[in-house]
Amino acid sequence: MTHSRGIQTLSEQIGVEPDHVAHALRLASRTFAAIQTTHFRDMTAEQFRRLIGSDRHAVAIVANLAMRHAKRIEDAQILMSVYKASSGIAPHRPVIRKGVGTLPEYRDHAYVRQAIHILQAADLPPIHTDGTHELKPGFQVMPGCDDLPGWLFIAPDPDAEARTGFAGGRLGYLAVMRWAGWGVITEPLTDDHLWAVCHPDYRNNPFPS
Repeated sequence: MTHSRGIQTLSEQIGVEPDHVAHALRLASRTFAAIQTTHFRDMTAEQFRRLIGSDRHAVAIVANLAMRHAKRIEDAQILMSVYKASSGIAPHRPVIRKGVGTLPEYRDHAYVRQAIHILQAADLPPIHTDGTHELKPGFQVMPGCDDLPGWLFIAPDPDAEARTGFAGGRLGYLAVMRWAGWGVITEPLTDDHLWAVCHPDYRNNPFPS
């Protein structure tokens, strides 16, 4: 069966077969009137990208149902947790302590804090460090340079390859940040697989002059 580009795009983004997304869309459109009005079935890839920016709630519902139809319950929960964390609707945002997820001097960097919240919502483990010694291994988020204010760099946790599912493997970091609405560069910047991600505020102008 041939599926629309919108269905194919969402299936690629969350890593399930298009049939699961099509089933979820049929179910959701019978229940949520807002999803019916998105013309999800006929949208192009560019229209889908704009929809994620304008009505991520509808997309999150369809994605969650698709994951559940694929019997990936934990991944369905991760999708919703990341959506809530990135949309600012999570009921509770834990305080980020110094040296958790980033170096102590970067704790108050707004975009670094957002990225840490998103990655923790996906159950990814943050580094614990006093700035000199690693107290507990985990992912580390670092701000970009002054000339690229919207960019961050993410070093995955050392056990990433052992995990499976939506957030599993080193590429799981890109999957999580892309689902959260951030731009990503799909090739690592170094041999250590340092990933570059761009905050949604800068997606349309990632390299300001």
